Amino acid sequence: MECILKIEKNCWNRLDEYFSSIVLLHGKVLYVSDENIDHLFGHRIKPILKKYANLKEQFVDNNTIEYAMDIAERVIATDIQFIVGLGGGKVLDICKYAAYVSKTKFISIPTIVSNDGIASPIAVLKRQDGKPKSLGCAIPYALFVDLEVIMKSPIKYIKAGIGDTLSNYTALYDWKLAVKAKKETMKDLAYLMSSTALDTLLNCRFTQMDYPFIKSLVQSLVLSGIAMDFAGTSRPCSGAEHLFSHALDYYSKQTNLHGLQVALGSIVMAKLQNRKYDFLLTYLKNFDVQINPKILNITKEDFILCMNKAKSLRPDKYTILDEVTLNDALLSSIYDELCEEL
Repeated sequence: MECILKIEKNCWNRLDEYFSSIVLLHGKVLYVSDENIDHLFGHRIKPILKKYANLKEQFVDNNTIEYAMDIAERVIATDIQFIVGLGGGKVLDICKYAAYVSKTKFISIPTIVSNDGIASPIAVLKRQDGKPKSLGCAIPYALFVDLEVIMKSPIKYIKAGIGDTLSNYTALYDWKLAVKAKKETMKDLAYLMSSTALDTLLNCRFTQMDYPFIKSLVQSLVLSGIAMDFAGTSRPCSGAEHLFSHALDYYSKQTNLHGLQVALGSIVMAKLQNRKYDFLLTYLKNFDVQINPKILNITKEDFILCMNKAKSLRPDKYTILDEVTLNDALLSSIYDELCEEL
């Protein structure tokens, strides 16, 4: 695994220096973004790329598997050497998967940090029926995160990033359960990385979203992504709380940002795991991360349905849902508790 990683304030101001050190950049480069992001930030990235490469451009308008494969085909057919993605999760996941399929290096330049996908070996793309599908791929060859840009991004994405990191709490417990049940093997280094990502965020003394906090958040999200790469599986950062989120994506009338859904899922699963979670509530409230199901427009009916469906989405993934018996009365009670506590 190799990854050039820069997480700095005004990082983009040094892209000329960084790109000049990537010797293979000379040649053909495919720049991928969407029109809105390109309008806001493209003028800061493209002139530097043109200095070092023969630049081609692609503006995305959807995030389907078919579309990512089309880009991969273009990359192969035109001998593209690098894919440079600028934008949020939709753009970066398309680039990540297209680069993986075409065996091309991917340079990631995120404009938001709403989940650990910025550095994970997983791309979430849509199937033909519009439902999301998680696909294995590779982590970026280079990742350039400008903290100034992230600070100015919509705050809802930063809050979602907090939620996604905190979900490591129940994911790691589920991994231990799976190992104990002889359904999985433990990868100690990957476990340590995910645990460190969680602790980095929980133990930081920041009470507001200033630069030191944003840097800690980005580092935690990157570390979580790399943990999955080391493990060769999503287990370090994905347990029953992610199954619940996937069920919301599939069955609920209302979907929300991934990080908010898994944060809600973590509170639910912590209850089922019979573990303390008050510190998670305190942390979420400190940064005004709203995950009350009523605020997220998740009805009791949808909550019960998605909790009952969650396990079926990945029956091979052993979690706390394999060790508890769910019924509608219990789930109704949990929903009411969530509405009170959150």
